[in-house]
Amino acid sequence: MPFGGGPRLCAGSELAKLQMALFIHHLVLRFRWTLAEPDRAVAFPFVDFPRGLPIRVQQLAFTAENEISEGRIE
Repeated sequence: MPFGGGPRLCAGSELAKLQMALFIHHLVLRFRWTLAEPDRAVAFPFVDFPRGLPIRVQQLAFTAENEISEGRIE
């Protein structure tokens, strides 16, 4: 994400980068990511998924003992 440079550098660029990092952190920790359907990547000359990369995202629930279980958070 470009924020400009030189004398007119965006004042909130570091805050925005931190917020993006926190968002990705929570996406990785709080959800299980699985492929919706099997697919093969084409690896030459670059990685490509001809049909896209459809995924299923399932929210994980945390118990009182900080154990992860699948399901909804109540």
